[in-house]
Amino acid sequence: MTAAPSTSPPPDFARASVHHYRSAVLATGARWQISADHLAGLAAECAIKAILISFLGSELKPNGMPHHPEMKFANPQRRQRNWDGQHGHLPALWEQLTAVAHRRNDTAAGLLFSQLLWENPFADWDVGDRYCDGTTLTKEHVDRHLKAAHDLIAAHEQARILGTGTLV
Repeated sequence: MTAAPSTSPPPDFARASVHHYRSAVLATGARWQISADHLAGLAAECAIKAILISFLGSELKPNGMPHHPEMKFANPQRRQRNWDGQHGHLPALWEQLTAVAHRRNDTAAGLLFSQLLWENPFADWDVGDRYCDGTTLTKEHVDRHLKAAHDLIAAHEQARILGTGTLV
């Protein structure tokens, strides 16, 4: 049995990233750290997916899931299949962004954007942390995740405004 085609509009990851970011900032102001951190991660995920689709060759599957058609194997030498090209959640999504960006030989990943990729600020983030009790979540975690989400949104927006198709 196959599912009926979706009648929903396709995802707008750029707009969703801004919405989640603004919600995260509001949650931070209300001292809802778990919600703020969760929303910051979702904002970053959406911004990364917007970057991957807008500038780095990723596409939406018919089911609305983003994927990169050229990236099938995490370790091509061993042909170890542990990524099918579909973009999911952080922190693995950051590694996928890095792999796709570094694979490009053109100027799509400019210097400033490349600097964003040096270190994964979401290495300690997990989408399941929305269920945590918050005892290990610090203000520094939330602030780092908010800043990274902001930087990703800004990189996408700058490239869109400049119309260069490059993340400079």
